[in-house]
Amino acid sequence: MENKMLPFFFLLFFACMGALVWSQLKPRKSRNPWALGSAYDVRGIDLSHHNGRINYDELDSLDFVFLKVTEGITLTDRDFSKHYQAFREKEIAIGAYHFFRFDIDGKSQARHFLNHLAGKEFQIPLVVDVEQENNPILPREKVIARLRAFVKEIKRHTGIKPIIYTNGIGYSDFISDDFDDHTLWLSSTNSWRPAMMDCTFWQFNIKADLSAITHDVDLNVFRGSREEWVEYLRENKPFKVSSN
Repeated sequence: MENKMLPFFFLLFFACMGALVWSQLKPRKSRNPWALGSAYDVRGIDLSHHNGRINYDELDSLDFVFLKVTEGITLTDRDFSKHYQAFREKEIAIGAYHFFRFDIDGKSQARHFLNHLAGKEFQIPLVVDVEQENNPILPREKVIARLRAFVKEIKRHTGIKPIIYTNGIGYSDFISDDFDDHTLWLSSTNSWRPAMMDCTFWQFNIKADLSAITHDVDLNVFRGSREEWVEYLRENKPFKVSSN
């Protein structure tokens, strides 16, 4: 009987050892999702309907939030109004963003964006999300021309240049040299890139697990001190978007 059980115990031993080795080698999520951006005190998140259910009561420590509003000229985020109202009640600074489509007229996209913001107040300039992912590949000149039309219409309507959100590739392909006079919100999981590109907002974690949110969420920081954040909000006074 003992001889028959011996192979079983050997297999069990090696299985346990294999599991132990794998647990040590596999990538681990940081216990502190804010770790990479810990040098900065002013924290925020960005949300769309993809993030699922939100327990707003657990997000009181945030300083700001960026909310997706629109995409192209037909799509709207179904949770924008709900998110907006919840964070307004918490008096957390709100920014709103539009996902820019390369294959659609820029001015028309800006009007679609503005139409869904009418009557709402914001503490952070409006944002345009510019990235190749989920966009068709088009000549750079055509993308730049459409983006210029978008930016021009937003500034004409609000008096403020929109913030530009992008990643490292998007910055080099579409933003660098053409839109350097805009505030930059950069997505990068590399700590050296934000300083090199001199961004104001830094999205450093795109798969954070927060108990208040059912799906992974993006984490952001303002790359300055709390005093500089207060000054930033003072310079960008709350504004209400009027109807077109």
